[in-house]
Parts: sequence; structure tokens; C-alpha cells
Amino acid sequence: MPSTARTQDALYRARRPTARPNPPEVAGRVDPREQLKLWLKVIDAVLVAVESTAWQAREIGARTREAVQGVQGNFGRVVAGGRAIANELSNWPERLKRLTITGFALTRIAASYRLHTTKAAFLSKPRAARALESLHAANAQRFYELSVRQGGAFLKVGQMLSARPDLLPTPWITELAKLQDQAPEVAFDDIKRVLERELNTPLELCFALFDEVPVAAASIGQVHRAQLYDGREVAVKVQRPQIDQLVALDMELLELFVRSLAEGLPPLDFDTIVREVREMIAAELDYAREANSTARVAEFFANDSAIHAPEIVREHCTKRVIVTTFMPGEKITNVLDRLREARDAGDDAAQGKITTLLGNVMEAYARMVLELGFFQADPHPGNLLATEGGNLVVLDFGCARAITLEKRRALLALVGAFVAQDCTAMALAMRELGFETDSGSLAGLQQYAQLVLDELAKAKAKGGDWPSQADVLAQMTLMARAIEDDPISRLPAEFVMLGRVIGTLAGLFLHYRPHVAAAARIIPVVMQAMAR
Repeated sequence: MPSTARTQDALYRARRPTARPNPPEVAGRVDPREQLKLWLKVIDAVLVAVESTAWQAREIGARTREAVQGVQGNFGRVVAGGRAIANELSNWPERLKRLTITGFALTRIAASYRLHTTKAAFLSKPRAARALESLHAANAQRFYELSVRQGGAFLKVGQMLSARPDLLPTPWITELAKLQDQAPEVAFDDIKRVLERELNTPLELCFALFDEVPVAAASIGQVHRAQLYDGREVAVKVQRPQIDQLVALDMELLELFVRSLAEGLPPLDFDTIVREVREMIAAELDYAREANSTARVAEFFANDSAIHAPEIVREHCTKRVIVTTFMPGEKITNVLDRLREARDAGDDAAQGKITTLLGNVMEAYARMVLELGFFQADPHPGNLLATEGGNLVVLDFGCARAITLEKRRALLALVGAFVAQDCTAMALAMRELGFETDSGSLAGLQQYAQLVLDELAKAKAKGGDWPSQADVLAQMTLMARAIEDDPISRLPAEFVMLGRVIGTLAGLFLHYRPHVAAAARIIPVVMQAMAR
């Protein structure tokens, strides 16, 4: 039987850094051979995790035998040890099952893409393109089914991917979009048990009406519509039973994925990223914290005519239950899809509505970050609603992040330097924010700032419409290659989540292409924040 040392060595080999490969050549897309290498590394990491788990389970078995053999010794100590082993063992069947299912699903996806690259060499370009489109649809469905079946943190990953229509193929976006507010429903009896245990009161005494059919089912919780005895319509968000145990297990596996992927990605501060994601998921499990975050943002936007957040009903909130005022509206991408279709059919007014709605989104996040110093960090479309009048409703503050006044000032300095196209001032502001390169010198940050300004100048010179998906991928890869000698090795913790927000919102803008005036909505916010 392999020893613990061998198991630990296998995990170390899967995680240790190696020489980074050159970034893939860009010709409108990433080299599929490089994509395949990344998938294979992920698969290898999964198999190492499964092997490690299996051997650890066997070691627990050995400890059990030792406990039984030592029964003639200190009986009380043996009983206590046996109880601890039993508790530990109870988690292993689920752990093995989840790891095995995930490993098989990822292997199947990777193998199908590898087979396609071989078959495509013998097909005409049109047939190869059609085959790839079908393959994307099939693999997106496999990933969706994996996320649904596993739930927990995997569902969060699927939701995050679904919010990047600028980077992922359309079949993936279409399939994974179902995860935004249509995760597997929890049986009402289970929801009722959680509610009555948390509120310490029968359900019918808390609510005059309670809809057993959920309004939305997400990765961490499920939302039901209800009515209080005072007549108020409310949304009741209830945490999924035992979700904390599932998330803890998933985070171990997701961290292993990140470590394996890191070898093929541009150099980055993955330790900070992993830590921030862990803290983000842990925070989402604490509904008492989320209630405070929701109340903070609702108060901030209380007098805004175009941007809204739900109000908290404090007397019915606990660590696993949140009750807020019910906010009518429709998922923002559903509205944007209809408006885009109308615009493409020649309706000029539809383009103006797209610009207004996305302008509200941009302004909401600019104000939260620069004025409030506290922002919702999970802007996937299921958390953004559009009202009939075109206003914006921001939901779900389980994933939220604070930014100190000092960091906000440094961020404003960065914005000002960017507008002035001063790469030295940009580098100084980045260093103040907490960015660092491998060398630790200011020159590395200056080089990065100059690259950003150069790309902006190229975009202006090119003119025309928003960049395409291929353009974005090409720019990202070329910039990564340009700074690989002195890469950014440390990220400020706040900007892991802020980067996620910026990436998601940029995806919405690239996909729906509002007038540039939408981005101009943040200029008054920036000017007002600078004047303070």
C-alpha cells in the first residue's frame, strides 16, 4: 500500500510550479493544442485528488483496526478515538463520489475536444465548423449537468462562466445561463424544516401566505415569494440543507484545479485569488452578514430613481434565512436579448433602451465602489433585474466587498492617470493599490500601464464598433506575452473581486454593444468622488 509520503508527493507534483509554456499563438483564437494541454493537466490533478482520497480512506481503516486491537488498553481513549474516526468516515463516501463524478465529466469533455481536433483534419472547413458547434452544445450540456448534479461551489463556477458571453461560445452561454436562477429545487418539506428551525416558529404563524414553488433556486439558497401579516410582499431566501459541508469539499477540489491550470495561464497571484474565493464562498454562507450588506446598499440607493436594492425585514432574518421586500422585475439578459433583437430588426429606440439600462448598471457599480466603498461582487444576470420602466434592481449581497477610503483614493488616482495617459502616474497608483511584479520595481508596472495605453490607442485608431471576441482574446494573450519576463505576481485582495465585476460587466457591454454614452455615465461619479 502506498504511504502517506507518496500521496503527499503526488499532490506536490500536481501543484508545484514548472517552467511556463509560451502563450499560444493567436490567429483569432487560442491554439486548440494549448487548450488540450490545459485540460489534460486538470484531468491529471483530478485523478491525483481521487487517488489521494482513496488512500486516506484506507489509512482511516487502518486506524480503526488499531483502535480495535488496543481495546485491552485504555478503553475510554479507544472509544473517544473510535467516535472521531466514525465522524471522519461518514464524510468519505460523499467525497469519493463527488471527486469521481467530476473527474469523469471533465475527462469526457477533454477527450471529445481532442477527438474533434483529429477528425477535423479530414473534414471540410464548413463541416468541421458545424461539428465543433454541435460539440460545444453537447459539452456545455455535460458541464451544466455536472454543476446541477454536484451543486455547491460547482454551481457557482457555472454561474460565473455563464456571465462571460464575450469569451465563451454561444452554446455554452445558452446552456449555463440556466444555472443563474434555475438551479435544482430543494423539496418544500426540506425548506420548511429549515425555516421553522431557524425562526423557531411554525411557518403559518410567520407568513400569511407562502408560495411553495420557488421564485429562484441558486447554488447556496432558494427563494420563495410570501406575504407578511401586515400585507407586505416579501422574498424569503432559505439556505440549502447541508450546503456548508458540500462547499467545504468542493473548495478543496476547485483549489486543486486552479493550481493545475496555473501552469498554462499567464503568471498571476493565484494564492490571493484562491484565498479570496474561499472567503467569498464562506461569506455567502453567512446570511446574517448578507442581511447587513443588503441593508447597507438599500439605504445608499434609497433616494435613487433608477437604481434599487431590496429592504431587509429584520425580524425574520437569521444565519440561514433572509427576508426582504419583494422586488418585481425580469432578468436583465432576457430584456436585453429582446431589445437587441428589436434593434437588429431596425428599431432605433431599442438601441437607446439598451444604452440606458447598461448605463444604469455601470453607474450603480461606479457609485458602490467609489462613493459607498462597498459593492456587490456577483453581478451575474440572475442578480440584476430590469423593471418595466427600464430601472435596475440589484439583488443578492452574499458576495460583497468593502474598499477602504485609502484604496478608493488610489483607484481614483489610477483613473485620473489613465485619462491623462500618464503611464508613470498609473504605475504609482497601481503600487499604492497593492499591485507588484516579480522584480518589485516600478518599471514593471510602468510597462504594464504603457501596454494598456497602447492597446487603447490602437482601438481608437481602428475606430468602428466594439471589439470582437477574437480581438479581446488576441489582446489578452499578446499582453500576457509582453509582460512574461516581469509578470504581476501580487494582486490587492479587493481587486480580485473587483476584477471579477469588471470582467462580467465588460462581457455584457461587448455582447450587447450599447452606445459609448453608457460608459460616460461613470464620469460624473468619478468627478464627484474626486471632489470629496
